Amino acid sequence: MADSLSSADYVDMDFDAISQALSISTFRGEPPNQIGWTERFNNSGGAIKVEVGILATEKPTEPEELSLGGFLTIVGEDDKPSPTLFSFPARHHKNSKTSLSQYEASFLSPTGLHPTLRLNFPSSSSKTPSENCALHSYLTLPSTLFPDKYQLSSPLFLASKNLRWVRSVSGETDLEAPDWAVERWGSAMLIELAPPDPESNAVHESWHADIPLHLRYLRPSKSGAASTDIPWPVVFWACTAEEGSKMSVNPFDRVNLGYDGLFGPKTMFYHLDPAFNRHNDTGSLVERLSVPVLAMDSNAWIESGTVIVVVLGCLWVLGKLLLVASGRNKVTEARQHDKKKAQ
Repeated sequence: MADSLSSADYVDMDFDAISQALSISTFRGEPPNQIGWTERFNNSGGAIKVEVGILATEKPTEPEELSLGGFLTIVGEDDKPSPTLFSFPARHHKNSKTSLSQYEASFLSPTGLHPTLRLNFPSSSSKTPSENCALHSYLTLPSTLFPDKYQLSSPLFLASKNLRWVRSVSGETDLEAPDWAVERWGSAMLIELAPPDPESNAVHESWHADIPLHLRYLRPSKSGAASTDIPWPVVFWACTAEEGSKMSVNPFDRVNLGYDGLFGPKTMFYHLDPAFNRHNDTGSLVERLSVPVLAMDSNAWIESGTVIVVVLGCLWVLGKLLLVASGRNKVTEARQHDKKKAQ
């Protein structure tokens, strides 16, 4: 069993304090070896119930459900596998109900030290997958980049960028800290977008949303430039499920591992597909920014120039102080001279 767990892609453990039951779920996308799927269970004492199933996805009766069909058998109890078919609600879906199903991400040029990430949508159709839906974007930013939560708190500023409001900002958000002073990996932000009104005249035109970001000061380099990679954000519709949906019965759900933990337990997600941008320099869903930094070759001149300026400034201040002191001495001597004449 230990060898089986070590070769799994991920292992989830869930302990129910009421029933005192421990559930261990493992997942492997490929067989652990060339032989294939081979598992051995020692259940001679009968203390462990081992149920084995071979299941395949079936066409669901409801679009929001996941249906599985196949065979199940309990090792040591059943003589032959039993056919089974069951369905349960699924949280995550591909958005295929509306024309707003793709998006592109890129930075406006020139980027400078305050780059703007633009999300382009080829269609402005804002017909939601279902009622009570909102379009969101979740950004995972490296330590070199950060959002200004104070700047993004202005409703008028957000409206000018086709943004509605920032739901969550976590991680490193210090406005003044350079990159080498940041201890953690970076920051994350969940922001709600503001698509056009479906009743507007521009319903068939493309639209975009702009997300302002800020670069930190990076370490010096010989070339005077550095690069940083920023992954494309995730864009999705977040919709409230119907009252009768039992979201907790899905055995394949892995909840509270990311942005889904920022929503209620009965939320369904309809994901938009990223449309690959051919002008992308990295050849993947990652944008690369060139950041100006201090050039190491000019560092000596800067240090020498700074020392000279500081020394000259100190001498100038010292000279002014000496002039003030000598002027006071002359005034004092003149007053004493006048007093002697008066006597």
